[in-house]
Amino acid sequence: MENQKLLTTNEAAKYLGVSRSSLSNWIRQGQLNGGVTPGGHYRFTTEELDEFAKKRGLLPATRENSRILVIDDDEAFREFVTDALTDFTGYELRTAPDGMKGALLIGSWKPDLIVLDIRMPQMNGQELLALIRENPESADSCVVIASAHLSPELTAELEKLSPQAILEKPVRLAKFIATIQKLLDLPFA
Repeated sequence: MENQKLLTTNEAAKYLGVSRSSLSNWIRQGQLNGGVTPGGHYRFTTEELDEFAKKRGLLPATRENSRILVIDDDEAFREFVTDALTDFTGYELRTAPDGMKGALLIGSWKPDLIVLDIRMPQMNGQELLALIRENPESADSCVVIASAHLSPELTAELEKLSPQAILEKPVRLAKFIATIQKLLDLPFA
C-alpha cells in the first residue's frame, strides 16, 4: 500500500463513474471508508473502490482517455492547445468558440478538464465557471482559466469559484504543459 497511488474524492468518483455528491453521501453514511489526510481530505485505493463497487454492483468507469475541452473565442489559442498536446496520448480534445457552445459540450460530453477563457461572446468565462460550480453534475470539474485580461480584482473573484489553475496569456508552453500534466497525468506519445 505504501507505493500505491491514493485517489482523491474527485478521482474516486470518476473511477467509479459516479458523481462526487454520490461518493460523499456514501462516505457520510459510512458505506465507503478511506484514509483521511491530516487536512481532513479522504483518499482511496483502487482496491478499496473495486471492493465497494463489487458489493454495490457498480463497475469502475472504463473510459480510457481523458477529455479536454477548450472554450476560447481565440482560434490561435485553441490551436496552441492542440499543438501543445501533440506529444501526449490518452486524451480526447474538443473546442468551443464561446461560452454557450462550451456549456452545451460540458453537459453532453462531460470533460475531465476544461480550459476556459474569460472574455468571450455569448457568455463570458466567469459566468460559465459560476454555472459549472452551481450544477451538481459539473461542480467538481477541473477548470484551468487562461486569460489575457486578468486584474488582481478579477483574479480574486475567480479564485472564489475554485479553478484548479489560473494562467495569464500569453501562456508559456512549458507552464501550460506542466499544469495539464499535473492535473491529468497524460502519458507521452
